[in-house]
This record gives sequence, structure tokens and C-alpha cells, in this order.
Amino acid sequence: MALHRLLSMRVGVPDPHALGAFYDEMGLSRGASDDFTGSDGGAVVHVEEYPFRRLLEVTAGADDESHLAAAAGRLTDAGLAPTIADGVLRVVDPASQVTLRIEVAEPFHQPPVASAVDNSPGLTVRHNARAAGVFGTARPPRRLGHLVIGTPDLEGTRDLLHHGLGFKVSDDMAPIMTFLRCSTDHHNVALVASPVPMLQHYSWECDDVDHVGHSATALLRTDPARHAWGFGRHFLGSNYYWYLRDPAGSFLELYSDMDVIDDDEAWAEVQRTPVGFEHIANSWGPNLPAEFVEPDDMAALQSAWASRS
Repeated sequence: MALHRLLSMRVGVPDPHALGAFYDEMGLSRGASDDFTGSDGGAVVHVEEYPFRRLLEVTAGADDESHLAAAAGRLTDAGLAPTIADGVLRVVDPASQVTLRIEVAEPFHQPPVASAVDNSPGLTVRHNARAAGVFGTARPPRRLGHLVIGTPDLEGTRDLLHHGLGFKVSDDMAPIMTFLRCSTDHHNVALVASPVPMLQHYSWECDDVDHVGHSATALLRTDPARHAWGFGRHFLGSNYYWYLRDPAGSFLELYSDMDVIDDDEAWAEVQRTPVGFEHIANSWGPNLPAEFVEPDDMAALQSAWASRS
């Protein structure tokens, strides 16, 4: 695909120091300009000060400038005002108010991780030894994998990403949620209907379920109030998940075992199973908390956006 990976997201929060300290506790690598990455590198989170928590910018990587030119033409035809400069396409989504960027970049080659060896009923593959997972410890996540944008116009934001910028749709539960990808991950950007723009959650990839468990547990032992939702397994994307609250009020997900789509035809014809409302939360795990539908700071966000009008 012409788009091949998530490059970065830029967030604004009232207290960048508190969010940075949380990322330090997670073990993320800190750059010189308050940007953070996982242990494998990859996508970067840029943090800056802003009056309220807000997703400011999302950047995806493309193979070459021909993709930028084609996308700019489609966006212009749709009545938007994209710009191209220095190998970067920029356009502001009118609904979410997020600046979306496509940048010519090299593909990201993630180093492989060996799978755990698990015993199962009638099949013992690990003899006379404890499971390796019990010896694990909290450690940094591998990379930023995806983020979820709350938008007042899900269809409009979806069309901009899909028809305009070239993201592919993996699963669609409009008018509630849509899952899109700019890589072979099941989703790199998902959309959820929201009264006002917001960063609903963002997600960091871990090696496996034990990595998720050890890292989430360490953060919760420091502050149990960080727990938001989990442990469980999603239906859409298939990944294990555990959600925490970051200091700014956004949900942060630790996940592993995400679906990979490297054959669009096979996914569309064979594996894209019908989905209904019962699939929107998980395949198994705790019920979806009410605050995932309406965050506790929704009234404050609505007031903040209203004051900008």
C-alpha cells in the first residue's frame, strides 16, 4: 500500500510534565523535544502544553510524493484545502479539528519477538519448567500502534481518511465506530462518534499477554486509580487489552496479538466477518465502562470547545 505506517501523533495537555513523568514511568524513550517512543522506535508521541486535552496532529508515512499529489487532488475535489511542502501533505479535518499529515518516509522494520511456549490440554510442550511469563517484569511497550479519534462527524472524518488520504477500512460499525489502517495492522486510526473532538484512547504494543499484564500491574500498584478497563480480548482487531488512564484524562491501552492484514482480498472475502453491536466492546472481559462512552471530563471538553467558537 502507498501508506505504510503510523509516524506520530501530537497531543496538547494542560500539564505536559505530569504526562511526561507517566511516560517515563512506563519506560518510554524520551527525546529532546518532549517526544516519546517505545523500545522498538517507530511512531512518536509529541507532547505540548494546551489549555485542555486535545489531539492536535496525526502523521502517516507514504512511499513517495506521488501519493501526496494524488491525495491532495482528491481532497481539493472534496472542498478541502490541503497543502504540500517539503514532502509533507497537510489538511485539517473540519470535524475533529485534527491536522492530518502524510509524509514521505522509509518503512518501519520491527524486530521479531519469539512466541511463548504454552502447554495446552493434551499437548505438553514445556516439560519440567515454569512458564517464562511468570519471570517477566514490567518493561517498555514496543511501539505506538494506534489511536482513536472522537469526532462529531464520523462519516466526514472517515471519508477524509479513506477516500482522501488513502487509509483502508478494516471494519466499519458506522455510525458508532470505524477502524482504518495505514499499515498491515488491523487499525492504526479508529474513529468513534463524539459530541466534541477528543483523543478517545491510544495504544502501545507489547510482546505478548504477559508483557501486557506485567507492565499494567506495575503501573496499577503505584496508583490503582489508573485502572480503566480490562483485562480482556477485543473482537475487532482480536487483540488482548488493558486500559489505563493517563494523567491528562485520555485512555491508554496496552495490547498484544493484533490482527495483521497483508492481503486485502482475503480479508474482505474470507476474514471480515459480520459485526454487530455485541462485538463493539470485546469477545470476552469486563463490561464496557460508562466512561468509555462518555468520559468523566466530557462536560469540561464541551465547555472548552464552546469557548473557541
